[in-house]
Order: sequence, then structure tokens, then C-alpha cells
Amino acid sequence: MIRYKEKAKDCQLLVRVKLPFGKAVNGNELNLFAQKCIRGFLKPKLIKNNTIEYTGPIAVSLFERLEKPISKYDFFFLIEQIIDATQKLQRNAFPWNKVVWDLRHAYINETTKEVQLLYLPLEEISGSADISGFIENIIYSAKPVDERDTGFVSRFVYFFKGLPHYDPTKIEAYIAHEDRSIVNTIKRHTTGGSGFMTDKRKDYYDHYEQRNNDDEATGLLPQSDEEDTALLQEDNEATGLLIDEGDEATGLLNDDEATGLLEDDEATGLLVEEQVHYPTLYRILTNERICVNKPVFRLGKERSYVDYFVTNNNAVSRGHADIITRGNRYFVRDLNSKNKTYINGQAIPPQCECELLDGSRLTLGNEEFIFNI
Repeated sequence: MIRYKEKAKDCQLLVRVKLPFGKAVNGNELNLFAQKCIRGFLKPKLIKNNTIEYTGPIAVSLFERLEKPISKYDFFFLIEQIIDATQKLQRNAFPWNKVVWDLRHAYINETTKEVQLLYLPLEEISGSADISGFIENIIYSAKPVDERDTGFVSRFVYFFKGLPHYDPTKIEAYIAHEDRSIVNTIKRHTTGGSGFMTDKRKDYYDHYEQRNNDDEATGLLPQSDEEDTALLQEDNEATGLLIDEGDEATGLLNDDEATGLLEDDEATGLLVEEQVHYPTLYRILTNERICVNKPVFRLGKERSYVDYFVTNNNAVSRGHADIITRGNRYFVRDLNSKNKTYINGQAIPPQCECELLDGSRLTLGNEEFIFNI
């Protein structure tokens, strides 16, 4: 049985993982993972043949956090970080089934809302990654705060249960539909680096140096010139969130100096969106002109779940198709609908993005629209 021991030290979270007899650590994989500094994971170090020590910002377990009420923003911010972490693992060829998918051994800082997971680079590990089960545990543990939109959890359950398997792309599109600022904040869709949650240490450093120049003491910068230089020389894959100077704390999540960078009402202030021109749909049956005014715009017959509710047509699925805007190009994606989606009479494959041009005839089942830019 794997044993876990957590403690706080100098504003850092330390987690020691002791492996049972017969479990061996892949040292090369551990070193490679530590060098990558993948955002969303505590940094590992082998201290004994069977013991790994992880370090990162001070945090509590997700199990403890979810005992308290959670807002819609914080709920989806949490889920999106899980999605982003799995995407980063995939891009770096690290398997998902080596992550500890357990609410008691996944961590979150209650000030910055950053999630930190454990990656366990064992020589051999059996079974597949139960990421869906992990997310379901988050869903069913979540207790919405008393606010106007209290149905966000049930809507997400409905969507999530409809997925045949864990699909980070679809889940991320759903979160963008609920609140695009969340995805933008985590994905860093900006023209310049804000420094927060960046994969570049230099951006992180420059951001907080500017804050200090504005007399906003954050306590986040290293104090010595040597440490400053080390930060600026890190390559672009470093996250900037875990500064490994021996056993020194990063100071990122000092209890007494909350940064407040991710307050719900301020999150969008980090974003500099490129100008987007939204298209329209003309529904032939009703003569309606529909403005497709979101980057991901959903069409279907489930009123609580879509951006445009297609009335009086049972051939349309509950969530039938998404129209996706990317700059000056537009695409439609069929969401495994029962009666298919067509462009100019040609059926498109499910879950594939097909481009829409000005004047394209878009058909959901047998419901016809004209797409205009």
C-alpha cells in the first residue's frame, strides 16, 4: 500500500510518498518529469529508493476544499485545470495512469485556486487512468454557493455523463461555453504575458517586478541577484510556479500575502482578446436571424443546455452541434447527433470540425439554416 504524508513548511507544501515493497521508481522518468516543470503538478525528488518527496505552493486537499461551498467560476476553474494538466501530460508523452487520481492526494491553494497533482513515475503500473471517476468525485462533492446560477453542476453532470469516454477537448469546449474567461486565463490566450499561471518564468518574473515597482508588495520575487538571474535564464518550458533553489520555499502562496490574482470579478482583466466578428444564422422555417455571438455556440433542443434552442423539431438532438469561431474562420462540429449535421446537403462526420463559408446551408437533422458572415 502506498503511504502519503503531507506537511506545510515555510509556505510550501511537502508531500512524501513511500512505496511498498516491490514497487520501483523509474529514475530517468522522474528526473525528466522534474526538469519539465509541468504546471499543475508538484515537483518530485527521489530521496530514498522507495520514497519520493514532492514540493509546491502551500495547499489543502481537494477533498477538504470541496467540503465548503463553491462558486460556478471556482468549480469550472478547478475542472479546467484538470483538463489542462492531462493535455500537458499528453503533449509531453507522460501517461495519465501514473497520476494519483484521488481527491485526498490532489491539492489546491485556496487563495490563488491553483491545483497541484501528483505524478508517480513507477516502473510498472497496471490499469487505466480513471480520470472520469476523479471528475465525477469532484462533481458529486461540489456544493454550490447561494447564487443566481445554481444549476451549473447539474448541467455539467448531464453533459459529462453523455461523453462515451474522457475527452479533454470536449470538456474544455463546454467550459468555454459556460465562461470563456476561465479557459483564456489558464491557456494564456493573450497578446502579452501577464505572468500569472504562465509557462515562462521570465513572464512571471517581469509581471511581479512591475507590481513591486507600483508599490504593491507581493513577496513573490526571489531576493538575491543570483536567483533573479536563474529565473531569467530558465527555458520557456519552465512553469515559473515552482522555483527549485534547494529546499527554499517559492513564497508564491504566502498565507499572509494573498495575491488576489484570481478573484472572480477580476479574472477577465488578464485577458486581451483579439477582435472577433461573429456570424449569423438565418432559420428558414421561422425567418429568425440568430447572432452566433460566442466563440463556441451550441445549437440543440435542450433549453437549459444550448445557446440557441431549436423549437418544434424532434429531429434535432438535445445538444446537436457547435459553431466555432476562430478569428475570421468558422467551423461546425456535430455532437454525435442522432440525425446528423449537413453542410450544403453533405453529412459531416461526428466530432469533426468542418468549415462554414458565407452562404453555406447548414442543416441539423431536417432543420435548415443559412450561414452568413
